[in-house]
Amino acid sequence: MTQQEYPQFTIYDAQQAIPGYQRAGVWGLAALAILLCGLAAGWLFGGAQIISPGSGASLDGAALLARQNADNAQLRARIAGLEQALSGDICAPAALKALQPDGR
Repeated sequence: MTQQEYPQFTIYDAQQAIPGYQRAGVWGLAALAILLCGLAAGWLFGGAQIISPGSGASLDGAALLARQNADNAQLRARIAGLEQALSGDICAPAALKALQPDGR
C-alpha cells in the first residue's frame, strides 16, 4: 500500500465515511454565506420603497407627483437660464451666475 503524499487531504469513497464535523462545517459555511448575502441585499435595497397599487401608500402618490412636477419646473427654469446664458456672452456676470453649479 502506498502512503499519501499529503495526509491532511483524504478522499472518501462514500458519503457515510465523511466525518460528521466536516459535513457540519460545510453546511455551516453554506448557511453563513446565505446569511451574508441576505444581509448585503438588505443593506443595498434598504432605502428602496416599494409602493403596491392596493396599499394605503397610493394616497402619497399624489404628493410624490406634485413634488416631481415642482422639481421638473425648477429644472426647466434652470435649463432655460443656461440656454439664455450660453446664447449670449458667457463672460457677462449674469451668464457666469447662471453657469454656476448651484445657481449662485
